[in-house]
Amino acid sequence: MRRTILKLALFAAAIGMTAPIMAQSPAKFGYGSADDHPQGLAAKRFAELVKDKTAGRIKVNTYGSGKLGSDPAMQSSVQGGTLEFMVGPTSNLVGAVKEFAIFDLPYIVSDYKEADALMDGPVGQQLLAKLDGIGLVGLAYWENGFRSLTNSKHPVKRLEDMAGLKVRVIQNPVFIETFKTLGANPVPMPYTELYGALESKAVDAQENPVGLIDTSKFYEVQKYLSLTGHVYSPFIVIASKKWWGKLSDADRKAVKDAAVEAGKYERQLQRDQAVKLLEQLKAHGMQVNELSPAELQRLRTAVKPVVNKFAREIGGDLVQQVPGIKG
Repeated sequence: MRRTILKLALFAAAIGMTAPIMAQSPAKFGYGSADDHPQGLAAKRFAELVKDKTAGRIKVNTYGSGKLGSDPAMQSSVQGGTLEFMVGPTSNLVGAVKEFAIFDLPYIVSDYKEADALMDGPVGQQLLAKLDGIGLVGLAYWENGFRSLTNSKHPVKRLEDMAGLKVRVIQNPVFIETFKTLGANPVPMPYTELYGALESKAVDAQENPVGLIDTSKFYEVQKYLSLTGHVYSPFIVIASKKWWGKLSDADRKAVKDAAVEAGKYERQLQRDQAVKLLEQLKAHGMQVNELSPAELQRLRTAVKPVVNKFAREIGGDLVQQVPGIKG
């Protein structure tokens, strides 16, 4: 009996000695964009940074182009603990944390300086903290960008040109209300279904930043691009709270730092490419038009009731901290 106990003790000790250096299963990181979009490039950078910062203890495999499902589906998987990471629009979180609708309010952000202040300042960080209550860990904000409108019908140069357009929008009440107010017919659907809907003419139009318009090849099924800049849309990197709870404090810090660092890289990529992308879209045959300052002001005025309505619904101290909502 004594010999058996000794063998068991030695076996347990051996397990204890090897456990810390055993490689864990690679974490999966899902995203909807193509691999050559800044989102995809930054996901690869994130994986490299995590490996370096954890001395190889954590490996991350990346899956782009919606291979792991639509953004809402991936979000559900992260909450359930079957997917470790994803990056997607903050808009998808509104159903679970209503305050994330702040980012969707039209024309509350005018430039990149204001965008960075909103994401990286007190409002953005308090929003990240709210994810803890729904099984998620908010790691960092990346950039989707200022959203613009494309369509296959006609140039949109004035508010009146929106009338009757069937516009695919994110499955989010703020976007639906915004485009109703502008006179369009909003059609909510997942991003992964969008190209097919445009190709089949199930919808006439869509709205996204120029980076996604280019890498998703919407120029193949859309003729007109109008630089409406109606919403500044962040991406958010989230992790499974279930997975996160298994990490040491040091590895948690390493992963979060990697997400923030990759985010700085991704934002700069987006901004550096902006002008070049417009030229590429023109070369692909898109007709690109800017709206006059007076027409942009008309759009702002038209959607102000939407901003006021959802600001009241969101409520709380966070709304009062956003200058663009009160302005």
